[in-house]
Amino acid sequence: MLDSQTNESVTSSKLEYENSIGLSQHVPQAKTISEMVLDAFQTAKESEEIRQLRAAIRQAQDNLDDDQAYELMGELKRLKDAEAADSAALADLSTQFPISRILSSYKDDPAFQELVYSLALKVLNHTHQAISNPSAGKSKTARAKKEAEIYTISKDGQSVSLPLRTPRSKLNVDREALEFLGFVFVGEGDEAELQSETFTDSEGTELPVTRKNIVTALQQGKAFEGYSIG
Repeated sequence: MLDSQTNESVTSSKLEYENSIGLSQHVPQAKTISEMVLDAFQTAKESEEIRQLRAAIRQAQDNLDDDQAYELMGELKRLKDAEAADSAALADLSTQFPISRILSSYKDDPAFQELVYSLALKVLNHTHQAISNPSAGKSKTARAKKEAEIYTISKDGQSVSLPLRTPRSKLNVDREALEFLGFVFVGEGDEAELQSETFTDSEGTELPVTRKNIVTALQQGKAFEGYSIG
């Protein structure tokens, strides 16, 4: 069983990281590398089968073929139910074995090795670049401070601001902007959390809810129909 000490350690480490990432004592290159590591494990990925089904459903709807769209939506539900069952089985597995043992059992798996070594290579290259050219990060930071980092999102005559904050800044800080876009929060104040941590763009791709992904989707017109950004 995964004991409470492990859970407390994970929670403590997460809080310590979130408190540290915004401190000026960390150089920009270090923050970039740490964010890269987190993104490698936290990026939500939708299965190829689901993406294909979503595209097929949209095509059927565009063709006004209600029967085919209904049939495909049934297939989509069955597939999502199967994936939900897989997730439940994995969650149950995590209650039986510590995460270190689960990960060690995958050490020889080709897909796991690809993930680990590709991440190690990125860290190696970025660290080498940061040490070899330390001034690059400073000049980049200086340019970023001069650029407009606050976006205005509008719809039906109403507008809200969405600052492009540090990626690990809590999303509830910009609750007004996210609720304006249709996201739902559960809870109040600093404890508020998004009801769903992903959104789906017009191509059927499920993306994690981040400020950068929201801004990019709005700029490319791939999500949040009826909204504009400037």
